[in-house]
Amino acid sequence: MLLALACHGTKPAPTEPDPSARASAASPARNAVDRLRDVASAEQRRASGAVSSTDLTSHDVRLRRAAARALARIADEHAGELLATSLGDEDPEVITWSAYGLGATCQGHEDARVRALGVRATGVLLARAERHAPAPSAPPPLFDVLSTLALALGRCGGPDAEHTLRAWLELGPPLREAAGLALGTLAGARDGLEDATLVALLDAASRREAPVASALQPFTRLNHLDDAVRTRLYEVARSALTNTGLGRTFAVRALPAAGARAVPDLAAVLGAPSASPAERADAARGLGRLGDEGQRALAEALAPLVDAVAGSNPERLLGAEYGVLSSVVAALEPPPERAGAALAQLANLTVGATPALARRTVLLRCAAAALLAGRGSQSSVLAACDPEPNGRAGRLARLTVLDRGALGGERLRQWQALSTADDAVVREHALELAAKHDELDVTSTLTRAFAAKTAGEVATAAHLVAEHPERASTTRSADAPAPAVTSSLTAALEHWDTSPNIEVRTNLFDAAARLGVLTAKPRLEIACKSDNPTLREHAERALHLLGDRERHCTTFEPPPAPPAELAHAQSAPVHLELETDAGTFTLELEPALAPVAVTRIVELARAGFYDGVLVHRVVPGFVVQLGDPDGDGYGGAPRPPLRCETSPAPFDALSVGIALSGRDTGSSQFFVTLGREAHLDGNYALIGHAAPGWDRLVEGDRVKAVHVR
Repeated sequence: MLLALACHGTKPAPTEPDPSARASAASPARNAVDRLRDVASAEQRRASGAVSSTDLTSHDVRLRRAAARALARIADEHAGELLATSLGDEDPEVITWSAYGLGATCQGHEDARVRALGVRATGVLLARAERHAPAPSAPPPLFDVLSTLALALGRCGGPDAEHTLRAWLELGPPLREAAGLALGTLAGARDGLEDATLVALLDAASRREAPVASALQPFTRLNHLDDAVRTRLYEVARSALTNTGLGRTFAVRALPAAGARAVPDLAAVLGAPSASPAERADAARGLGRLGDEGQRALAEALAPLVDAVAGSNPERLLGAEYGVLSSVVAALEPPPERAGAALAQLANLTVGATPALARRTVLLRCAAAALLAGRGSQSSVLAACDPEPNGRAGRLARLTVLDRGALGGERLRQWQALSTADDAVVREHALELAAKHDELDVTSTLTRAFAAKTAGEVATAAHLVAEHPERASTTRSADAPAPAVTSSLTAALEHWDTSPNIEVRTNLFDAAARLGVLTAKPRLEIACKSDNPTLREHAERALHLLGDRERHCTTFEPPPAPPAELAHAQSAPVHLELETDAGTFTLELEPALAPVAVTRIVELARAGFYDGVLVHRVVPGFVVQLGDPDGDGYGGAPRPPLRCETSPAPFDALSVGIALSGRDTGSSQFFVTLGREAHLDGNYALIGHAAPGWDRLVEGDRVKAVHVR
């Protein structure tokens, strides 16, 4: 399940208004508790017609908040119309949810909604100026209204939104910071900002007094800057390194966009013990993007890091600095001219005595060996890196080396052996490598993969076919796929037809469409009417490719009942203690924003679902992810997909969120952020916060038991 895909990645389909729901909303016999329950059910069923304007004008602020939240998460055309009116509410939480929903339903209404959001922000600012300070006993608000209004503008996009946010950079501190983050959202969607906006951001970041910490964040989302902007960015970001907190974090992340001139500064961050492990990992990745000069700096930084982290005290490998060291090794490219001695030291590390230490030393040994081997897939150092003859780390390292040259002769035989290995993760990586090597005939490999029972292998094969349909043919013609491939793909469509794993099913839809498998059309027609928006989106695209270009999958019948978890949803925070073979790690799940998702995770934890599960994804300084029993990121619990319970709450360091592969596709996987990740805001369900220490985990660490307190 990929973190990169978000809950509001597609435009949701409208649902028909529900007359019975409107009647019940207006009925005086219905008490507030019943109506709140109805609205919560409508949110989960994605039935916008079951939420009425009466709910949004109720005297009960709880009902207005619940209705605005439901509509914001349903985010269809009907919801957008209602939220445009509730944006004028006096309650900050209602305003917040209304703005958030308008940002998600902006497509086709950009001009009107950007104006409305801008006007509402002015009203909030004026109200704040006139209002007395809240009483010390007042509970803190769930969200910052102005930040959400800014986020909504960033999600709307367009010139008017950009101009408004640019003007906000000149206003008060809270709004300036919100505007900087929102411009990052806009920049990520468009991969570009106007020159005037770039100048305004750099001016804001370089203020002598109260510089805007978030103003450098948009530069982490841009790929194309002219030299004049890069020069100014370098000056501003270099100066911001002397700041603390987010100003420094975003400066480190933005510096690579300034080009090779930033190498000495990033190298200084990487080598500074006073910098956080996340900042140092970011610096290592940045250097890896800066060509030969960045590679030289990484090579020079490696030896002291090896001595400090993996030298006389191997227990240090269990700390957060392991992530810094592994980030440097991962950013290096062969041939490692100046890093050879340090890499040789890593390749010859003594394998640790405990499972956690053994895992870390073997991962480092094999990563170093793969660099030292270059293209030599029969290198002795590569063969010796993993003490287990069929260990995953050693086999994945060999695939890395095989990827560096054409696959023929002995190299081809090695790839073939790995593509049929007894480890599904190794087979998946072999398939991913095959996508980049046209010299391979992968028809028999695809046939086997479609017949596999593991979600990851099927999804990987389907993705390869969808992206490169010609690879399904022995003649390299997308119009003539091998019959064995078509047959196994058709069987896979049938086998996974009712699976709750949306990612596998949609990948199979995409593959069938690219191969012209007309027998898939009845199944696609059923998916076209599904209440799952990700299934509908892929079904519509597949039907278009199969010749039905006028087919639209925009309507559906909401399910009659909400998910089972809603009936007994968690209402109080829950403390989870994960006992792993690398130590104990804790987190606090908070159901205020995502009661169904929190209830799902708690129930699975109590049932022992997570016992034995691997940490399958770690990006030092960014994220730790787990919750897939298959250990490859494609699997989940055998339960219906979770509806996205997203919110405008920020993803700060140690936030916990639900992993996704599209809208309404969550299951059992969750992630913990290791730094401030503004690009996740509004796109994933925030379900809690973790205690420090999660940056000590690595891929392959195993959960032994989860204790629910």
